[in-house]
Amino acid sequence: MPRVSTAPYVIVNPAAGRGRALRSVSWLRERLERRPEARLELSRRAGDARAMAAEAVREGHDRVIAIGGDGTVQEVVNGLLSSGAATASLGIVPLGSGNDLARSLALPTDLASAWRLAIGHGTRPIDVARASNGDGEHRWFASAGGIGFDAQVAAAMASRRGWQWGRAGYLLTTLAELRRFENRRVRLVVDGESVTRDVLFVAIANGAYYGGGMRIAPSALPDDGSLDLCVVGDVSRLTVLRQLPNLYRGTHVDHPAVEMRAGSVIEVEGDAGTRIHLDGEPFGGLPMRVSLTPRALEVAGFQ
Repeated sequence: MPRVSTAPYVIVNPAAGRGRALRSVSWLRERLERRPEARLELSRRAGDARAMAAEAVREGHDRVIAIGGDGTVQEVVNGLLSSGAATASLGIVPLGSGNDLARSLALPTDLASAWRLAIGHGTRPIDVARASNGDGEHRWFASAGGIGFDAQVAAAMASRRGWQWGRAGYLLTTLAELRRFENRRVRLVVDGESVTRDVLFVAIANGAYYGGGMRIAPSALPDDGSLDLCVVGDVSRLTVLRQLPNLYRGTHVDHPAVEMRAGSVIEVEGDAGTRIHLDGEPFGGLPMRVSLTPRALEVAGFQ
C-alpha cells in the first residue's frame, strides 16, 4: 500500500505560474482540514521557502510539499538539505512556469493528480547536486544548472514579469540576449579530465529537461549517480536559431558542435563575468564547482 504522509508541511509560492499556485490555496486548505498536524504556508519573498522547509525539518514533519515551479522546488530542496541530510521527503505539485524537474520525474501537472502523489504515494530517492560559485556561495539543485548563454538568459528572465514568463517569454528573451552575447573560453574539468574550449554554454543536468521543456540531456536520469553535461561549442548565432527547435526534441545532440559528457564532479573556470544559473535561477559567476550526492533526497510519486 502507498505510504501516506501523516504530517505534511505545504509551501505555496503565490507568484508561481502567474497566480496559478495562489488559486490552489483554498482547494488545498479543504484537503488539509482533517489533518490538524499539517501546516500550509505561503512564501512572500525569495528565501522564504528555504527557511520554511528547514523549519519543517526541525518541527519533525515527515514530508514537505512544494507548490510552485523549479525555483520554489530548489529553495525547498536547500531547506531540506540545510542540516546536511534530509529527514523529510519532498512532494512536488508543479504549478510554475517551467516545471522541468517534474517533467524529468514524469509527475502530472494537473492539481488533483499531482496532489495525490505528493501527499500519499511512496517515495524514491533521487540524486542532488551541490554547486559553489566565484563568490563562495553554495547551493543545492536537483534539475539542471549551467554557464554561459543559458545563464545569461536566466538572468534576463529573472527580471521579467507577467506575459514574459513561460515558453513564449523564454524564446523572446533568448532572441534578445543572442544579439549581444559573445561565446566564452572556459576550462572544463569532468572527474579530473580537463579540456579548454570556446563555448556558447555548458549545461549540467541531473534530469532530461531544462529551460521550460527543452530536452537538454535526453539520456539523463535523476537517480543514476551521474550528471550529464551538454557542451555547446563555438557556434554562430545563425546556428543557434536553427537549432532551437531541436533543443525541445533533444536532437541537438547530433550536431557536430555539441558534445555530451557525464561525471559526478565538474569544475568550470573562465572569465568571472561568465554567469551561472541553477534550475533557471541566477547564481553569480565563474569559477563553478558541482559535486553530485547520489540518493540524497526521497521524492514522492517518482517511479
